[in-house]
Amino acid sequence: MRISFLFLLKKAVKCSKNIRGEFMISTRLEYKIEDTKDSFKILRINKDNKWIYIGSKYNMKLEIEKFLKDLDEFEVDEKKSIIIVFGFGTGEHIKVLREKYKNNEIIVFEPNINLKEYINEFECLNKDDKIKIFCDESIDVKEIVKSKINQFNLFHSKFIYFSNYYKIYKLEMEEFLLELKKIFYNLKLDLNTAIYTSESGFLSLLENIEYMMEGVPADIYENEYKDKPAVIVSAGPSLEKNIDCLKEINNDMIILTGGRTLRTLIDKNIKPHLLGVVDPNEVSYKLCEGYLENSNVPLLFFEETNSKVVKNHKGEKIFFTYNNAIAKISGVEMKPLLTGGSVAHILLSYAIMLGCSPIIFVGQDLAYTGEKSHAEIADNRDNVNWFEKLKAEDDIYVYDINGKKVRTSLTLNKYRETIEEIIADNSDRKFINATEGGSRIKGTIEMSLKEAIAKYKEQSFNIFEEKEYNVDIKKNVIKALEKTKKDCNDIIRLYKEGLYLIEKLKKYSKLKNTSYVNEILNKLNVIDDKAQRKYENMELIKSLIYPIIYEILSQRTIDTSDKKNELYIYKENERFYTELIEKLKYAEDNIESTLNKLR
Repeated sequence: MRISFLFLLKKAVKCSKNIRGEFMISTRLEYKIEDTKDSFKILRINKDNKWIYIGSKYNMKLEIEKFLKDLDEFEVDEKKSIIIVFGFGTGEHIKVLREKYKNNEIIVFEPNINLKEYINEFECLNKDDKIKIFCDESIDVKEIVKSKINQFNLFHSKFIYFSNYYKIYKLEMEEFLLELKKIFYNLKLDLNTAIYTSESGFLSLLENIEYMMEGVPADIYENEYKDKPAVIVSAGPSLEKNIDCLKEINNDMIILTGGRTLRTLIDKNIKPHLLGVVDPNEVSYKLCEGYLENSNVPLLFFEETNSKVVKNHKGEKIFFTYNNAIAKISGVEMKPLLTGGSVAHILLSYAIMLGCSPIIFVGQDLAYTGEKSHAEIADNRDNVNWFEKLKAEDDIYVYDINGKKVRTSLTLNKYRETIEEIIADNSDRKFINATEGGSRIKGTIEMSLKEAIAKYKEQSFNIFEEKEYNVDIKKNVIKALEKTKKDCNDIIRLYKEGLYLIEKLKKYSKLKNTSYVNEILNKLNVIDDKAQRKYENMELIKSLIYPIIYEILSQRTIDTSDKKNELYIYKENERFYTELIEKLKYAEDNIESTLNKLR
């Protein structure tokens, strides 16, 4: 039976996990291998002192046919689709699966570790480079799936389980599906972000370049505040409980905040020491508009931060790079900050870079505490009843700091897991969860904010005194922009030539002139190769053209041997060339505008 990745699991299940939280399949059940009435091998499992067959003892052939039929409903792409199978059994269905889908990559997870030796005997499967069979308690399912599934094959990937595996290994498979669900959700989230912000991110990058040349790289402050306490203020619902405690901090601790909580802190007469903003969208400016302009709090931003924020900010500008574009075009190496989808991850990573310890979380609920998404005091002024729209069918429940269940979203849960990973990778530091509500964060010590301040605050110290940065990157930036502009122009000429060749291709294809068709196809391949070499060093425009490149690389495989598809292929190539020319012209024009400002 097939199962969608959006299969909803609301029941809490238990399964083996290691200390870092990676999901592992681990079970040991006694088994027997027997013969079916129709001459197949069948697995018999002893569970709860009951011997249960996996499959039909009388008609295994029908069981396998049903397995394949269910998979067929997924419309398997014979080249792109990755087939994930839960349950190896006796391997009979896997052999037939390979015979039918000769070109597809197949990943098999067997939960019963006792079957490992039996599986190792299948030389025909184990020697197949496109089949991976996992049956080991040391194997991390999450990492395996993440290494195989990416944004380009995401929607081509299929999951299926064999026969009655779901009944026998119910808990194991539910947890397995939950992990798959998280992985696929995160990939979709990253993909949507990349596509949605492609143009705004590109424009922000160009507009922010001049401000980066005026600022200092984030790593100039590396270890500047070794073993100094830091507080990261987030806008979770629990912030209302303890925000006033922050008034006790002067320069005794470093206060780091995002844009949503800037106005909240200032209205409370609490001055933060660093403001972090990373969102390229207009909303990031709206959240701190009117406060940003009247504050000299240092700003931590990156190349794609909304340019209105950077432009209107008063005070020292501290920048970091995310996609390495700025580092490449400036010629200056700089240490990146670990990201995780929210400004809290950036602030956490930067507090670690600064050398801070302990690092104290406030308002970091990572859950809908009290059925709220944010503290009311930190909500967007234009926000009325939008929280109801946030509620989703695939929301899950996690344990809060009191050991009770609290609802959260897959996105917030992803944020929590990333924070936990960062904490685990920095075990030499101390992390305090002083949120006083919300989800439990593994690796933190839980205490009230008042207790944390009393215990860890130090004598006042100087925080973010402006540093001189004497590296003149303007010359390198102008040179890189000019080269990118030239490369855009070169690729445009290549694609225009490609469009001309496609028109000829249509004509010769109708005339059945094979020799001319092959000659033109070879020329088009040369054009694509030349363009590809150009793209490799064009960091500035990668985000802009990503949606088109994604569509090209992720589209369903077309059977090129089928003559009926020829016209479709020509039209698609024509469309992609046209769209890429349009985007490259757009890039060229905006780069020229930036150069005019800088020269």
